[in-house]
Amino acid sequence: MFDYNLRINKKACFRFTLTRWILLLLAVFGIFIMVYRLLNGLGDTTHLSNEWPWGFWIYADLVLSALGACGFAVGILGHVLHIKQFKPLGRRALLMSFFCYVLVFLVLFIEIGRWDNFYWFFVSFAWTSPLYEVAICITLYLILQFLELVEVWGDRYKPWVKIIVGFFMPVIVLIASILPFGQEAAYGAIYLAMPTKLNVIWYSQYLPWACLITSFSGGLCFVALEYRLVNRHYRKVSDDRMIVNLLRIAGAVIILYLVLKIIDLSVRGAWGEVFSGGMEGNMFLLETIVGFVVPAVIIFSPWIKKGSMQLIAALCGVAGILLNRFNFVFTGMADYAGVPYSPSWMEIWLVIGLTCLIILCYLFAIENLPIIRGKNEKHNDTVSRPPIGQIRTSKKDSQQGQGISQ
Repeated sequence: MFDYNLRINKKACFRFTLTRWILLLLAVFGIFIMVYRLLNGLGDTTHLSNEWPWGFWIYADLVLSALGACGFAVGILGHVLHIKQFKPLGRRALLMSFFCYVLVFLVLFIEIGRWDNFYWFFVSFAWTSPLYEVAICITLYLILQFLELVEVWGDRYKPWVKIIVGFFMPVIVLIASILPFGQEAAYGAIYLAMPTKLNVIWYSQYLPWACLITSFSGGLCFVALEYRLVNRHYRKVSDDRMIVNLLRIAGAVIILYLVLKIIDLSVRGAWGEVFSGGMEGNMFLLETIVGFVVPAVIIFSPWIKKGSMQLIAALCGVAGILLNRFNFVFTGMADYAGVPYSPSWMEIWLVIGLTCLIILCYLFAIENLPIIRGKNEKHNDTVSRPPIGQIRTSKKDSQQGQGISQ
């Protein structure tokens, strides 16, 4: 009843289902809210104030940019360090990262008070400003990712385009692997300018490094989460060994972050605040246990051989990013603000609507571009969801956990 196959041309189409119609409805609703905000300003659409100039949209930016680090994390592993095992993840990580940054760019545009002056970012040349660095890095990174996706598009539709873009691809990949370092560190540098505002648990001179390290681990967990969910949806055989090794790299980065955080808190004498029983200390413990300790324990235990535990570990790693950035933006600033803040329904639904739009674009891309492939599939091609029972598998591949490196 709700199924509708939208044919774009001979090669491209998109199948609408009930779930996708709902996503489209929410996306249209979010676009209407965005237009309303642009026409009527921040005051009519948000609960921002002088005490809380940064709210839910800044939180969304920090989360999305951290999860969008999946592109440069996998790019470094597969194309800079040339770890061949992770190269099959390159295109799907690139696509996820691109859409995360598109959403970051949209939200940044919406939350600017005078959005009609957005171009000032690019002509102010404020080289010493972390905000300027963030804006420039996001813009350049989006352009480079778009060029990488043009090569993917040419792989299916215009081979000559792939040849031309592919000639410059080594330089594009190298620059695209460097830019997020500056951007993620700049996010931490912004909060370095708030020594009296951000709670002592999170405020540290190593904050830029903390943002960079957690984005790397969170990005890898995000790729693993997408890999398990998308392969299950499209009936693709998963390469358990590859995902386990990817998660083990993420786990090693998580342990590095935990060690640095323990040393940092000890040097600054901030453990008293952590175990004071206050909201800040409790939220930090929740962030640390759920988002960093639990995934590290699962990853370096025999449980990780099970697909379900890989999913849980990846989900906890992503939750760690959500909690960590939540504590930066809200928990750590609440005491200084002195007044409570809760986002308006428009703030929330605008992000939900735009996220639904991005999900639809993502589904269209993976179904019409050679992005994903299952284990032992030699050729990248588009995907479609076969009927239940027609799962591409083999006796050897169906033995979960077999051959996973110890």
